[in-house]
Amino acid sequence: MRSEKKPWSPLLCDELIEEILSRLPVKPLIQFKCVCKGWNSLMSDPYFIKLHLSKSATKDDLEHFQLMKNVCLGSIPEIHMELCDVSSLFHSLQIETFLFNFANMPGYHLVGSCNGLHCGVSEIPEGYRACFWNKATRVISRESPTLSFSPSIGRRTMFGFGYDPSSDKYKVVAIALTMLSLDVSEKTEMKVYGAGDSSWRNLKGFPILCTLPKVGGVYLSGTLNWIVIKGKETIHSEIVIISIDLEKETCRSLFLPDDFCFVDTNIGVFRDSLCVWQDSNTHLGLWQMRKFGDDKSWIQLINFSYLHLNIRPYEEKSMILPLCMSNNGDFFMLKFTRNADDEYQIILYNQWDSKGRREI
Repeated sequence: MRSEKKPWSPLLCDELIEEILSRLPVKPLIQFKCVCKGWNSLMSDPYFIKLHLSKSATKDDLEHFQLMKNVCLGSIPEIHMELCDVSSLFHSLQIETFLFNFANMPGYHLVGSCNGLHCGVSEIPEGYRACFWNKATRVISRESPTLSFSPSIGRRTMFGFGYDPSSDKYKVVAIALTMLSLDVSEKTEMKVYGAGDSSWRNLKGFPILCTLPKVGGVYLSGTLNWIVIKGKETIHSEIVIISIDLEKETCRSLFLPDDFCFVDTNIGVFRDSLCVWQDSNTHLGLWQMRKFGDDKSWIQLINFSYLHLNIRPYEEKSMILPLCMSNNGDFFMLKFTRNADDEYQIILYNQWDSKGRREI
């Protein structure tokens, strides 16, 4: 794997050093690249990068979680991002956030993150361009070819970002609802671009959508997933999950749990399982798909009332957001109200006694 034959240390074998380094957080790891040429080469080695990623993914802590707040501006969803370390929420009553400036590139907005790599999209007169950015190493990819759709009088676009393990390539997917004219129904278009590709490609087998997803695609096991309303007309539409296979570049529909509605519905991944949840202003319900791809394997993990917490979720621009799930099944949630002060309240939910408690 390494070209250098000289040992890195007279006291420890290279394999042991590699194992130790693979368990470190990204920030000190980047700083250690200057120790010697061997360490610098190691940390750029694809095998070591995957080893470090696999160890980071198994940690049951909040150190590598970051909170991202999305705001849609205008008719085309524009994503404005702010970040804070989730672990800091346990130690401070003040949650400090900072604007996510995508690689200091004006006009670019973050549309997704996967395995520490970020995808940004910029809207230009001809359409859109995308690029990938490793914030830790400060490496930025070349801009993608221009993404263009059918000529229109109006368009709404949403993006998703994920990893295709079969080709070892990161890909971005664009979904667009295009209004061709005032007397013609909106046209649904889906396209995909992989790092280093020469063009965007059309996705196969995508459904006609009645409305765009609320948020960017959720990545799980080589797929991107959205909750959508499928169908041309509202009376003949149905709420489903569309799941895009990044290897085959195909799309399929998955049914949601019974009695699930589109209002205040969200989708996410907890402990490597696809989950959906909805907020009724008095209760939060969350379901888990036990076997990914099998829409008959839904089970309900959470159904609890938070009236006793006095968190007023019915406020305008307020939401309850499950952030992560621990090994023992406890959920860490955040009640967020977007206003001049950006108010936060932490909720810890114990799955076994079906109770939540407010921490802040």
